[in-house]
Order: sequence, then structure tokens, then C-alpha cells
Amino acid sequence: MLRPKSTVSAVTPKIILLLLSYLFLVSAAIFGLVGSYRVDALRTDLAKANAARDAAEHRETELKTRETAVAGAEAKIAEAENKAKKAQTELLTLQSEKAELERELDASRNEIAALRKPTGEARPAASPSQNPDGASNPGQQPTTSSGPTVEITQEPVEEGTPSPRPQPKRSKIAPRKAPQAASTSEITSYASAKAFATFTPLPKYPARERSGSVTGIGVCIVSVDPANGRVTAASMEQSTGDSTLDKSAVNAFQKWRFEPGKVSKVRIPIEFSMPSASH
Repeated sequence: MLRPKSTVSAVTPKIILLLLSYLFLVSAAIFGLVGSYRVDALRTDLAKANAARDAAEHRETELKTRETAVAGAEAKIAEAENKAKKAQTELLTLQSEKAELERELDASRNEIAALRKPTGEARPAASPSQNPDGASNPGQQPTTSSGPTVEITQEPVEEGTPSPRPQPKRSKIAPRKAPQAASTSEITSYASAKAFATFTPLPKYPARERSGSVTGIGVCIVSVDPANGRVTAASMEQSTGDSTLDKSAVNAFQKWRFEPGKVSKVRIPIEFSMPSASH
């Protein structure tokens, strides 16, 4: 009767050990499953983190690109503003230049008006020169040649200088044209030409010729456009004997302006002489 008890007592520890081993195995399996789930979750979180990082890097790249584009646009805007400022400055400069030119134009008009006043006063005395008979009157010739002599030399002496080669004979060329209106007539005296002129700059006596006591008498022929009174051509019909004096006379008479519709061709006697020659 005692043997079965010993058998039971011997089997019981083995069963307990088996049960314990089974429990340990089940626990390990459970922990393994839980760990695998955790690993999968960690991997998922890691993938999400990597995706978020990639998205952040992509956004950062886009932001940098946008910043570069914005900087380029700002540079273009600044350049356009600079161009606008330059254009505004140029516009202000042009406006000031325009105002200055307008002032100069007004001053020129005033000078022309001032020149026309003595011209209008001298016109009745010069009216006989409009007729071919009056233009060829030998009594007027000494005054025509002496007028420009005094004004050209810019000396206070108003006396006519004696001419070694008198030019009044040139006035005989005026009757070539038949008596017509004043717009197509030829003027052969300085006083008559000046009476119809609105702008009469005087020839300059070159300093070199003045210091060398170079003198001369000549006749300059001037073609005038009746439509606007501007000189279209000027040349020396008779030279003064010195090319520099001829050039000075031609340059001055090319700048003359006449009243429109008054004259078409003008012969102007010119004399360069030293002040001492008049005494």
C-alpha cells in the first residue's frame, strides 16, 4: 500500500516542472509577440519621422527657392525704381533746359523787337533805295561804304575813311532787274540792307590782321529766301584782298536775317580800315 504513494510523490514534481516550463514558454511567446508589435510600431514611427523630415526638407528647399525668387523680384523692383528716378531726374533737367531755352527765346525776341524799332525809323530814309534809280544814285554811294567801315572797326570815329579803291561803281549792277516789288529787288547799299534786316551782326576785324594793319575794301553778295528772310548763300563778289577778311565778312553776312518778302539779293559794300586812317 505504501508504493503507490511514493509513485505519486515522485510524479508530482515533474508535472510541476513541466507546467512551469510551459508557463515560461507561453510567457516568452507572449513577450515575443508584444516585442514584435512594439518593433513594428517603432519602425512605423521611424518611417513617419523620416517622411516628416523629408517633407520638412522639401518645404525648406521650396522656401529657399521662393526667397530667391522674391529677392530677384525685389532687385528688379529696385532697378525699376532707380530707372524711374533717373527718368524723373532727366525729365526735370529737360524741363529746366526747356524753361531756359524759352527764356533765351524770349530774350532773342526782345532783342529782335529792339532791333526792329530803329529799323522802322530808318526805313523812310532808305525807301528811295527800293527803286532802281535811287539805288544807282551816285550821290548815296560814299555814305554806303562809310557806314560799315565805322561799325566794323568798332571805333568812336564816325567819319568815313578814304577808300583807295572806291566801290560805288558796283551799285550800277542793281538796275539789271526790271523795277519790281521789294521782295525781288536788289539792294546795293549798307544802309538800305540794314533797313530791311532784323538781325545784323557785324563782321569781326581779326586781331592778326588788325595788328598787322591789314585793310581792304570789297563787296559781299547775299542771296535771301523771301519766304523766311534767311540768307541762303553769301560770297565775296569783290575780294578785300585778304582771305581772312573775306571769310570774316562772309561769316557775318551769312547770319543776317531780313524781313520776309522784302529782298531776294543784297550787295553789301564792306571796308576794313584802321582807326588812324580816318584822320
